[in-house]
This record gives sequence, structure tokens and C-alpha cells, in this order.
Amino acid sequence: MRLIRDLQRKKKMEERKKVAKSLAMGTLVGGLLGSAAGILLAPDSGKNTRKKIQDGAVDVKNNVQKNISDAKTNIGCTLTDKKSKIQEAVQKLRTMGKGGQEEAGAAEEQPVQEEENKE
Repeated sequence: MRLIRDLQRKKKMEERKKVAKSLAMGTLVGGLLGSAAGILLAPDSGKNTRKKIQDGAVDVKNNVQKNISDAKTNIGCTLTDKKSKIQEAVQKLRTMGKGGQEEAGAAEEQPVQEEENKE
């Protein structure tokens, strides 16, 4: 029952994320279209309108480059963090493996010693 509830919760979360993503994209596209319409329909000379469009395009380009740079940095930090955690886990497993091998070796030697004591 718990597994089913967990799966249902996970499915609801995925649906909510999908809705949130769609809403954000719709808002972004609507904002861009509204801005473009406002600039193109404003009573201004062609030269000024072209200048506004050019400035807006440069702003969008700079924002996109900044967002990409931030995303790369965040991904790099996340990867570095996960890599160090994996390395720590591997190291722990290696130490546990060595300890387990020593215990197994000791366990194998005990019956031999007991048999020698019986003789």
C-alpha cells in the first residue's frame, strides 16, 4: 500500500512540475509577444523603433548567456559534489571489503586450528 501511495505522490509531483513548466513558458512567450507588439505598434519613428528592438535583443542575448553560465556553474558544482560523495562511498566500501576479507581469512583459519588441537 505504501508503495502505491508513494508512486501516486510521485506521479502528482511530476504532473505539477509539468503544469508549472507550461505556465512559466506561456508567461515568458506572452511577455515577449506583448513587448514586441508594444514596440512595433507604439507611435514612434522607425529609427527609434529599430533601436528599441536592437537594445531588447541585446538584453535578451545577455540574459540568456548569463543564465547558461549560471546553469553550467551549478551543474559543475553539483557534479563535483556528487563525485566526491561517490568517491567517499567507494572508499568506505573498499575499507569494509578489506575488513570483511580479514574476517573471512580469520574465520577460515579457526577451523584448521581447532582440528589441529583435536589431534
